[in-house]
Amino acid sequence: MKLKGNLSPDRINEAVTQVLDFSEKNGLNRDGRVRLSVALEEILLEYRERYGESVLFQLVVLNRNGNIHVCLRVWCERLDPLRSGTDILRRVLSRMDDAPTWEYRSGYNQIDFTSAVYSTMLKNLRFSWEYMRGQRQFFLIAVVSQLISVVLSIASPVLSARIIVAYTQSMFDQIILLALSIFAVRFIFNLVLFVANRSYNRVYNKTLSNLEGTLVDAALRITQSSMDENGTGLFIQRLTGDTTRLATGFNTLADMSTSLLNYLGILGAVFIISPPIFAVVLALIIMQGIFERLRNARVNVLDRIYRESNERFTGFVGEMVKGSTDVKVLNSAEAFKTELAARINDANDKRMYMQSKSWAYRLARMELGAFCYLGFMVLLAYLIKGGSLEAVTAIILFNYYSQLDYSAIAALGDFLEFVRDFNLSAERVYEILHGNHFAKEHFGEKKLEVVRGAVEFSHVTFAYKSFDFLREPRDILKDMSLYIPAGKTAALVGLSGSGKSTTINLISRLYDTNRGRIKIDGVDIRELDQDTIRSNIAVVSQKPYLFNVSIRDNLRMIKPDMTEEEMLSVCKKACIHEDIMNMTDGYDTVIGEGGVNLSGGQRQRLAIARAFLLDYKILMLDEATSALDNITQAKIQETLMGIHGEKTIIIIAHRLSTIINADIIFFIEDGRVLNSGTHKELLNKCEKYRLLYEGEG
Repeated sequence: MKLKGNLSPDRINEAVTQVLDFSEKNGLNRDGRVRLSVALEEILLEYRERYGESVLFQLVVLNRNGNIHVCLRVWCERLDPLRSGTDILRRVLSRMDDAPTWEYRSGYNQIDFTSAVYSTMLKNLRFSWEYMRGQRQFFLIAVVSQLISVVLSIASPVLSARIIVAYTQSMFDQIILLALSIFAVRFIFNLVLFVANRSYNRVYNKTLSNLEGTLVDAALRITQSSMDENGTGLFIQRLTGDTTRLATGFNTLADMSTSLLNYLGILGAVFIISPPIFAVVLALIIMQGIFERLRNARVNVLDRIYRESNERFTGFVGEMVKGSTDVKVLNSAEAFKTELAARINDANDKRMYMQSKSWAYRLARMELGAFCYLGFMVLLAYLIKGGSLEAVTAIILFNYYSQLDYSAIAALGDFLEFVRDFNLSAERVYEILHGNHFAKEHFGEKKLEVVRGAVEFSHVTFAYKSFDFLREPRDILKDMSLYIPAGKTAALVGLSGSGKSTTINLISRLYDTNRGRIKIDGVDIRELDQDTIRSNIAVVSQKPYLFNVSIRDNLRMIKPDMTEEEMLSVCKKACIHEDIMNMTDGYDTVIGEGGVNLSGGQRQRLAIARAFLLDYKILMLDEATSALDNITQAKIQETLMGIHGEKTIIIIAHRLSTIINADIIFFIEDGRVLNSGTHKELLNKCEKYRLLYEGEG
């Protein structure tokens, strides 16, 4: 694609639109398309602002070896927009996997972009090979077995043709010998296929387990910001469908390669029998193969577009299922069905378009194959009539070509489709494991042998990552500073949206600060290792997530070596034991996804019991008792008072009556600590706190 013009608004808009269209048609993912088009637009606008609309530019966009190359040339004075660009351009460039380059040539500035659409088959095979550890000997056994089957399958049509001749000439002894030979070939053929299949199944199962385990581990290390941005549907698709394709990769490749070798062996046999016929057969096969290659190349691009659309659909389904209760009570089912239908139709339309294009190419190839088949039969008849070919040889050649004509091309098409699917799945799995798009959590290396539990915020500023990188995210915390001594109970109070829950998320290192430092026992939490942070902090949220297993197993997930005594003890402390004993199956009661079979108060108390199992030093409760009645809440508070001095407790509560005994209360407003002190002190010196407290009465 080429475009020339000046820097008028219309031409800039046309350039950006064409780059968007080209990159979408060539399979670049949505994020890549947006980043590329926005970066291009910002650079063109930068040149226009500096040198005016009359400046000429040229844009060349190519798809080369799986990479989209964009070359922009602007004829004006020397200006590097990658250095002098806007804040928007800098944010976009920081998220690009391959940074663009700039250079000044004879009279023009040249900026080159490279966006990878897909990686090579060899790279993806090396990636997959790593997950076959411990099973590679079985893979080699399977490959050797299949190679033996290739030799046997080449011999089979020769023996079949010979026995036909023997039948026609009543050669009884030769018929018996050939029949025994065919039996032996088929017997051994079936045996080696059995060995190959058993070996491949073992390789598949172990490889899939390795892949899924590694991918789950990687998904749990992805930052919460990246999880928020991408949604759950993407991870579900890649953890299920893509890992399966990747696990079968070498098995399928070996299987298909063996089939192709079989057809190559048949071609070799044709060459030995008649080199001229071999040349004709090869030409016919190549013509059909070209059509199959064109079909696959087109479908490859369309499949990327379809999978991206399908992830949007599955992600939305996951959200709808999780939020089904709210959908019903808010009477928004119709709106959700409309949105879901739009996403389903979009995914299905893209799939149907892909399939229609595939079948259009396939039909052309099949019709060509029919003409080739007709031509080959006529050719054999002509050669027999002319006396240059014996009938027996013609039968053998006809049997060979019958195997090659449709089956070989179909096998080639299946092989190309496999390569396409394998490469795409490998890229999608690799992207989660090693790609820059999914940021991973990084912890320090410092381990605290003894954690006391003192927490300090020093001039902390934080903003959640904006999904729209063209807009500057809004700061939630603004230069916040606070200190909570070890073993003390602190409360965070303020209106909704003031930054209370964000404070807890930062202490847990679900997110990292933009500026400032958070310390535990005087050490910056970014220097601490994962075990020091996560094993010493317990968090109970307002709406805790519980798993669709029994109550006992929900607790055991937190502490696998939990004893019966420990389980009963923590549930009694959390005031949930009696409720559990009144259930039909007691502690073996399955509570449903998210604890749907429990009341809101029961879910909160079970989550508190779960937290009590941990040997934590810092306990954080984010509206964790909001669904409890006053009597139960009072009992929970008694339990918390029992660990006062042993644990640092941080409480977020809208009911101020529940935190009046806290050692220190921080009143937070607009991301800052407005005032702090005990309950009595704040009543005297913080009017907003007093009004909030009096408003409860």
